[in-house]
Amino acid sequence: MNTLVVPKKTRSQGWRFTYRGGCWAVGVLLAVVVGFWGCGRSEPPKPAQAPALAPPPAPPPPPAPVTLADIAPVTLPAGSSTSIKVTIHRGGHTGPAQFQLSGLPQGVTAKVSELPADKTEASIELAADPKLGDQEEKATVKVAVKVGQGQAEKTFALSIPRVALPTFAPVKPVLLQPGSRATVELAVQRGGFQGPLELSVQNLPKGVSAKAARLEANQNATKLEISAAPDAPDAKQPVQVIGTVLGRTVSVEVPVEVNRTPFRVQAFRVVTLRPGEKQKIELPIERRGYAGALEIAPLDLPEGVKVASVKVSPDQRSVALEIVAEENAAKRVRTARVLAKGGQMTYSEPIVVRVKGAEEGFFPSEVLDDPTMPLLRRGSFGGRLTARAKKALLEAYGGTAESEAAVMRGLKWLAAHQRSDGAWSLKAYDAEAENCNCRDANFEKDVEDDDVAGTAFGVLAFLGAGVAIDQAPEEPPELAQYQSRVLDAIAFLVKRQVKSDKPTEDGRLSTNMYAHAAGTIALCEAFGLSGDRWKERLKLPAQRAIRFIAQAQHKEGGWRYQPRQPGDMSAVGWQFLAIRSGQLAGMPIGNDPLIRAERFVDSCAAGPPGAEKSQYSYLPGEKPRISTTAAGLLTRQYLLKWKKDHPDLVAGCKEIMKNLPPESGTSLGPIYYYYYATQVLHHMEGEEFDLWNARMREHLIRTQEKTGHRAGSWNPQGTDYGNRGGRLYATGMALMTLQVYYRHLPLYRTVAKKPSRRVIDALAPVPEQ
Repeated sequence: MNTLVVPKKTRSQGWRFTYRGGCWAVGVLLAVVVGFWGCGRSEPPKPAQAPALAPPPAPPPPPAPVTLADIAPVTLPAGSSTSIKVTIHRGGHTGPAQFQLSGLPQGVTAKVSELPADKTEASIELAADPKLGDQEEKATVKVAVKVGQGQAEKTFALSIPRVALPTFAPVKPVLLQPGSRATVELAVQRGGFQGPLELSVQNLPKGVSAKAARLEANQNATKLEISAAPDAPDAKQPVQVIGTVLGRTVSVEVPVEVNRTPFRVQAFRVVTLRPGEKQKIELPIERRGYAGALEIAPLDLPEGVKVASVKVSPDQRSVALEIVAEENAAKRVRTARVLAKGGQMTYSEPIVVRVKGAEEGFFPSEVLDDPTMPLLRRGSFGGRLTARAKKALLEAYGGTAESEAAVMRGLKWLAAHQRSDGAWSLKAYDAEAENCNCRDANFEKDVEDDDVAGTAFGVLAFLGAGVAIDQAPEEPPELAQYQSRVLDAIAFLVKRQVKSDKPTEDGRLSTNMYAHAAGTIALCEAFGLSGDRWKERLKLPAQRAIRFIAQAQHKEGGWRYQPRQPGDMSAVGWQFLAIRSGQLAGMPIGNDPLIRAERFVDSCAAGPPGAEKSQYSYLPGEKPRISTTAAGLLTRQYLLKWKKDHPDLVAGCKEIMKNLPPESGTSLGPIYYYYYATQVLHHMEGEEFDLWNARMREHLIRTQEKTGHRAGSWNPQGTDYGNRGGRLYATGMALMTLQVYYRHLPLYRTVAKKPSRRVIDALAPVPEQ
């Protein structure tokens, strides 16, 4: 049932009718209508007075406006980021707040998240691109916020300062020697940049390496380690140390100089003292980039010789050394060294110190007074035969343990490359050597195919060490093992010798006169060094080889490649020494070929006016060459007509001294010239030989191969005639040069106490024409 509830007044809503049920309400309505109208007309009743209604309540006040607190100015360096706080006053506005920024400079980014409804402080992350900051930038950035229907704005000042790059302090020049290192401090003025800095090094000279340590945050200096390899060439160039800050390069230039000789104490000279003598010498100092203090210390002095160390002040240009020989100082020569040290750099130069008696020359009394010494005659080769004699001659003339070790290495290499038939091959010396990679097929492709020449160069080195067919020096013991090598080689030469009824052919060893001369020298030396049994077997082959040389001589006195050709100075030198070798070995040989040879030597004289015979040309009428000058002077010496002080001989030796072996060469060089020049100066027995020997000996030791199958040999590339003689030729010539101390006794003194008539005749000066 539906009802209408009587209206009643509520406190807050006024009157209210309520219906409850539909039928009941209609009935009540009809009854009221009938009652009002009835059956007849009557006054309507007055309506009841309704109670007064209360006024509606006032609406709530609107929310306060949204506001933002002031934002402090922001400085944002390039490449950096920062967070700024933004405080919002909601003013009754509820809900999340949304932010938006405008007016940001290009390259600046902002990140801000929606602010939750219960928060009033937001963080805005600002980041500046590293590329900014070339110039200072300023901007006014607007921050807008919206909360529901409320919104607000606020601006702040944004500044991007100009980037202040770090700078390096200037760096002093760095002076390095090959094999040395230096530490350089790199001082940094940060200029506001406090971060770490990775550094690299560029533009390094060849052979120089360097590493710069990382500059850590807030450090103001770091280290540059720089070093030069032992083989670094001289160079002078700036090195760049480079870092990167915010995409920008910062660098500093480090001047670097690599100098093998930053300073030099000019000590290369000979100091000769007698026991008990004192000398004071002044050595110039050459400064080549280093001006600091030096300490001078002599090293490797002969026993009984003293020199005190000396300190040299900066920029000093000379140093005085006092050299004292004690009363009991032994008579010998030693290549000492003057070592100069400046910081981490060093320089040393040889100084030859000789202690000698009042006698002329250097010949040791130990050899002169030995009654058992064989072949004790001037220019001969008796000094090779005993270890005692070799040791005395090495000490007297400047040989060393290192030079003798080089000789032994060379002999070992030769032994490994000898053929089974006793020969050495110039061209194919590797044919029977196991695992041999010594031959340079390209460089040695044109080497002469002459086994006589190869065998001569091989066996002469063993003979030069004193190894004969039937005897050898007692020390070192390896020498005795090589006697069979000598026997096989000499047997090969004898077998190759032509036996003929034709005088123009009999005795010939090779069709090449150079090879024949070398083979003849080998036969003569083997004859002279061997015992009586072998002398009888070798005498005839040696004499026949010399007779072939005599008949092959040209009518003008010369020899060349083939018999009876007009001569050249080089070939004449070899033939002349072959004849003299026979005489030195004790064979009676006439001087007629030497007299004719002297005429040819005169025709090649090419020295300056007043000293024409001090220099020699290859062919008559040509300009002089240093190699043929040395060959010509040695020929003059063996003619025994010039005294030691002959003006042309003295002048010729001075010319040789203008062409010393290099101080630090790395290739063998003109060994043909060195071979002759070394013998010329050795026979002179003077200061010039001491200086020459100090360079020659060390040059040969330094340039000898030290590793692999080639160890003990010398590379023929860069040598005179190396492309025709190859490695075997270069090795044989180098070894004979390194044996100069005992290979031949000096020419300018009589060393035999009671020489036989035969020796006197054989070594008499060649008569005047």
